[in-house]
Amino acid sequence: MELTLDELKDLIQTLDASSLREFSVNEGEYTLHLSKNEAPTVVTQTPSGPAPVAAPESAPVKDAPVVEPAGTYITAPLVGTVYLRPNPDAEPFVQVGGHVNAGDQVALIEAMKLMTPIKSDVSGTIKQVLVADEDMVDYEMNLFEIIPD
Repeated sequence: MELTLDELKDLIQTLDASSLREFSVNEGEYTLHLSKNEAPTVVTQTPSGPAPVAAPESAPVKDAPVVEPAGTYITAPLVGTVYLRPNPDAEPFVQVGGHVNAGDQVALIEAMKLMTPIKSDVSGTIKQVLVADEDMVDYEMNLFEIIPD
């Protein structure tokens, strides 16, 4: 069982409109779990199979740990579909290593056919893009990590 993005969106909307709190399906290799409980809505669709095998432990490295600068996050202000480009043929709004200024648009979120621009609150360098184009995002989900100037 594999669901398209549209089918998954329909399931989420149906669950949201219903009085059910959770919904799970286990069929063949796939597991799907949707929940409206106090934790953020969790959507998983993963093949089940043999458990991953842990790598053998290696000798500890005695180098000093690398301390990376602490970043700040741009989060989703609403639930919807995130778009990392202004249109399918355009370059992404931002890329890892790129610089943004406070107020620069970094993404769009579509909810109920309404496009909401997502803007950076700080100036800095994009350290990580934490979502993929057209991913479903939840309220306050981290979208980007930025190292402030």
